[in-house]
Amino acid sequence: MIRTIGTCSLETLEQNLKRLKLKHIRDNLEAINEVALAEEPSYLDFFSYLVEEEIKGRENTQKARRLKAARFPTWRTLEEFDFSFQNSVSQQTVRELSTFKFIEAKENLILLGPSGVGKSHLAIALGIEAVNAGYHVHFTTMDDLANKMYACLADGGLPRYIRSLLRNDLIILDEVGYLTLDKIASDHLFQLISKTYENVSMIITSNLDFSDWGTLFASPSTAAAVLDRLLHHAHVIVLRGESYRIRNRLVPPQKNPAGGCQSEEEDT
Repeated sequence: MIRTIGTCSLETLEQNLKRLKLKHIRDNLEAINEVALAEEPSYLDFFSYLVEEEIKGRENTQKARRLKAARFPTWRTLEEFDFSFQNSVSQQTVRELSTFKFIEAKENLILLGPSGVGKSHLAIALGIEAVNAGYHVHFTTMDDLANKMYACLADGGLPRYIRSLLRNDLIILDEVGYLTLDKIASDHLFQLISKTYENVSMIITSNLDFSDWGTLFASPSTAAAVLDRLLHHAHVIVLRGESYRIRNRLVPPQKNPAGGCQSEEEDT
């Protein structure tokens, strides 16, 4: 026997949606009702529309959570990257990297070059694109990572912290080369990189050539062991040229229509 579908109060409908945890349909109930009244879809089409709206809402919520968990220090996009100024890396190479085949293959990306040439911009932009593609990403600088490791070491939480990092698909380690590591930090960074090897992808930015990495660690042997694991499955891009920041400071201020001065925004 087919049950007749009767009228339903808005309050009852909202309660039922809440019980079913269909938050996004419940939050947009008024707009959804307007669509139904305006377009008069079939029952099947309307049900499909409801399901798609709920899926879309859940995906947006999950993406927002991943972005927050990634801890990006600023917002950067690949579209904003000035390939005409920084021509030591091709758009084709970056487009290929943004397919994230290297993450699927558990490979690394190493960005080398002096300060201001766009290493951090590319790393953050690729990280944000990876989050948008559904990957779990964590961003940190070398200085912040070392300080966090020391803090966790003091309260016995270091193994738990390393496990939390390894739950990501991609770890971005920025500004390697500005901080010389003592033996404790060197050993624990080696442990982290050893555990990521063929398990979790990394993007690393550094102002130093690989030949100078021996100065970062407590011993040349540790540096060699770190590089051996990082470079075994890695894409290496060397960025050259002038600093974006210096270029922008050399650009004369431009007068705006109101009579004041306006200079270009700095790139990072």
